[in-house]
Amino acid sequence: MSERMSAHTRTVLNVLSERRCHLTAEEILERTDGIGTATVYRALDHLTESGRIRRLSLGRKSAVYEYIRDAHMHFVCSRCGAVYDIQADLSGMIREAAKCGGHQVDWSEITAHGLCSACMSGREENGMLRGNMAGQEDA
Repeated sequence: MSERMSAHTRTVLNVLSERRCHLTAEEILERTDGIGTATVYRALDHLTESGRIRRLSLGRKSAVYEYIRDAHMHFVCSRCGAVYDIQADLSGMIREAAKCGGHQVDWSEITAHGLCSACMSGREENGMLRGNMAGQEDA
């Protein structure tokens, strides 16, 4: 049975599903013409609760949201704040976590922190870096 979704909620979902990126609520709002702030936040809450998107804190001031495509981990640069998706097979770690305590794992979030390659090499441009960071989509 398919879930009914308002036009505004569908618009918010489309903004996140169009590209592999991590956006704050404010960045999503900028990409949605004619939708109010409260409506965007309600849509984000609904989409998060329904399991279509994920809200990530990642040690930043504002949470970022991503469309759930596949299992992956995140890398967050501690200098510039860029957020990168890291494709990794996490199934063994998740199974072990469940087995260890007799738990049922519904989902997991694994985040590594450090310096991205651009910061390590000093390739910062106007305070922004290329890459799959919050608010920036893949080129």
